Amino acid sequence: MLDQSLPGSGEITDGEADDAALAARLAAGDSEALSILLGRYWRPMVSFATTRLGSQDSAEDLVQVAFVRVWEHREHLRADTSPRAYLYRVLRNLITDDHRRQQLRDRWAETRRREEQPEVPSPALLFEADLLAVAANRAVAALPERRRDVFVLAHLHGLSYKEVATALGITRRTVANHMSLALKELRGDLAGFLEPAPRTRAAG
Repeated sequence: MLDQSLPGSGEITDGEADDAALAARLAAGDSEALSILLGRYWRPMVSFATTRLGSQDSAEDLVQVAFVRVWEHREHLRADTSPRAYLYRVLRNLITDDHRRQQLRDRWAETRRREEQPEVPSPALLFEADLLAVAANRAVAALPERRRDVFVLAHLHGLSYKEVATALGITRRTVANHMSLALKELRGDLAGFLEPAPRTRAAG
């Protein structure tokens, strides 16, 4: 009986190598182990990703990235790690990230579509709107970077505080604090546009 407990102890074939042996070989930097995993799980992983993404081309791209990620982080594999479970976990995370990016793109496209709807405002309103837009853009750009990111994602792209917290790697409470400070600063910067002009008292 062949001893396959040590990396490099002979050739591994699809029929002979179990997942535990492949994990050990992969952790030791054996590219042949990665090739075997690729042959075993490429098709089922592409099928899984296709059902989630609706596109085989996109699925194949993410599965390829998943194998690259596993190879790049192979030193973290333990002997009791299931390469199959590890590969699918990486793939699920990639699919989740892809969905979030697509949601951002869809929201941005919807925002642009609404902005491009034809309107017939008066010249005075157009001029005032242009001034307000310039002032608002400058005010947002002047916010501290993290505060600006929170405001843009939540206010302009419509993400929930939970989604913003996930995207930026912070807590929802921190998101709420940044949003409150951002609105306070913007109200101050745009006070001249938001507050009605004071009435002049008639001379009597």
